[in-house]
Amino acid sequence: MQSLKFVHCADLHLDAPFREHGREGYAETRRRDIREALSRIIERTNAEKADLLLISGDLYEHRTLTKKTLDWLCMKLAEVQAPVVLVPGNHDPYLQNSWYRNAAWPSNVHILSPESPYLVLDKLKAALYGVGFSSYKEGKPDLSKVNPPKEGYFNILMLHGTLDMDFSQEAYKPVSSQELEALGYDYYALGHFHKQRRDYPLKKAFNPGSPEPLGFDEPGIHGAFLVSLSQKDTGIELSVESFRTASRVYHDLELHVSGLKSLEEIRFKLLTLLEKCDPEQDLVRVTLKGRTELGLEPETLISRLFPGWFYLRLMDETLKAHDYEALSKDPSLKGAFVRQMLDKLKSIEEAMAQKPGSEALQRQWEITGRALVYGLEAMESGRIESLEVSE
Repeated sequence: MQSLKFVHCADLHLDAPFREHGREGYAETRRRDIREALSRIIERTNAEKADLLLISGDLYEHRTLTKKTLDWLCMKLAEVQAPVVLVPGNHDPYLQNSWYRNAAWPSNVHILSPESPYLVLDKLKAALYGVGFSSYKEGKPDLSKVNPPKEGYFNILMLHGTLDMDFSQEAYKPVSSQELEALGYDYYALGHFHKQRRDYPLKKAFNPGSPEPLGFDEPGIHGAFLVSLSQKDTGIELSVESFRTASRVYHDLELHVSGLKSLEEIRFKLLTLLEKCDPEQDLVRVTLKGRTELGLEPETLISRLFPGWFYLRLMDETLKAHDYEALSKDPSLKGAFVRQMLDKLKSIEEAMAQKPGSEALQRQWEITGRALVYGLEAMESGRIESLEVSE
């Protein structure tokens, strides 16, 4: 029974610039992370004795790829014990000065360029068509040029582009599931978007996402696909397994500081928030929310409270705390509300003095304090700016 096993990845972006600032040597470390992700992909390809390695665009950054990285890339691809099939993306398009045109690629590497988009591998009974880029921005592709499926072969379409998304202006080779399905291919190897997707209306279409995440808009675990196609009496049977390749994970978190009286309290809250993060591996951004009287200086907080993290950034979006004494003298409804809430807080504090350590009273005091803040914000702006949302 005929079968085909391959690894499908995309969007490595070798030599990406990485403009964010972290520990010294941050950018070069992140570029090394990408190289390590590709090494893991190649190791898995060889370990599985896969028939092919498919890379669906944006393998590297055309504007920043160094000759040193290119030489390393060619060396690594030569280690793949199977044909490697590439399609150019919008970050590594098939330009006149493209490395795809001008480098000495290993003999096992096949580039499905706009000039030569079709490849037939008779030994594997595989036929592949690539829809790639020859410039940084291209619109809707002409799918009428795609070769029809080759009978008796596994037919794979590699597309770096946009599937089933309504872009009016900034579209990169937009197509629909219906258009691709009409081509009759057995597997659609997508690239371009960095989030892994396997839930398209076209059930044969898969996007592995970026093997190493590149920014805070790419949270979670990242990897590639191990794919098997098998010829059955009922047709082609498809199996797709995801495997991890990334070194790091991005975390975009929020910390509400309303009611916190000191930097030590903020430190404790941050420690609780960050306890599941790895200081050496994870990339963490914490947005400070709420209202406070404290003078928060994010860079100073990090250097004083959390030295040594590979990447930790605090974003201060706090608002100035209310002046309750001044507001309590306001003759309006707002002033009446503040006076009533302050009286309630005072009553709870007196009860806490009689029952020190009471968790119920502490909780009641915290809830009342938040109600005071939220009520004021609702009266002032019609919305609650510092609302803490519990997960």
